[in-house]
Amino acid sequence: MHHLFDRVIVLLNDLENMDTLLKRGVEFSKKHETSLEVLYVHEEPFFAVPDFFLSEENRGKVDIDKHKVKEEIQKHLALFDPDEEHAILVYIDDTVDRLLTYVKDVERTLVITNYHKSITTSLMEKTSYSFWINKGVHDVYSNIVFPSNLKEESKTCIAATQHIFPDSKLSLVYDYRYLLDVLAVREDYLNVVPVTTGIDYKLDKELKAQNEKTLESYKKEFNVEGKFIEGEGLLHEDLMAYIKENSFDLTVLYHSDEELFFSPVLILMLLEGLETDFFICKR
Repeated sequence: MHHLFDRVIVLLNDLENMDTLLKRGVEFSKKHETSLEVLYVHEEPFFAVPDFFLSEENRGKVDIDKHKVKEEIQKHLALFDPDEEHAILVYIDDTVDRLLTYVKDVERTLVITNYHKSITTSLMEKTSYSFWINKGVHDVYSNIVFPSNLKEESKTCIAATQHIFPDSKLSLVYDYRYLLDVLAVREDYLNVVPVTTGIDYKLDKELKAQNEKTLESYKKEFNVEGKFIEGEGLLHEDLMAYIKENSFDLTVLYHSDEELFFSPVLILMLLEGLETDFFICKR
């Protein structure tokens, strides 16, 4: 597979835990032959600014000395890449707008960043980049899970995961639940009575068998393990329970506004409820 990205953006909102992101950015850019840039956006409502980074005349105010911030980032970046110069940009507030303005090429850009509930929510809802989201638990991934809807776009994401993390074990999980696109009803004056027939049960059985067969074909095509589960609770709850039970360290998801299974709402629920890192393939 050819390289998937031309550009890697390390997105920082806090300088305290930047080494993991910078290291990942450097290693990824070298291995996949991409450019590497660092975008630091200080979100005033969420993060305090160390006095060291405030200009003398503005101590007590949020007026960052951008030169000092760049120097600090460059010092840490040099630990992992001493021979290269990389663009470092520093802003105050509006992470989403800064990213959208600075990064025009959605198709070929990977954004590496930490998880922060409010900021990550805005990024998932308003942008469509590929994201590698760190939650600070794992440095190396040995056990990766991809919750799949078994549709064609899943194959692209599976192939990308195997390309980016070739030494990690990848497992698929499909959470089957029977959903009627249109619920048949019989109207009797003001009463609306749902109608469930034997046809529905037959269709359910056929659809289940078809999806089990599709999962098996995915496992064979990509040489991966896979689990077919039948949803009993809410979708995100079933997936979280399975992922926690099997001690996965990276969760891969596909981002799509059109698909219920890969909607930003589901992604955000999993991001909040799981302690794994996340790799979000672009929609």
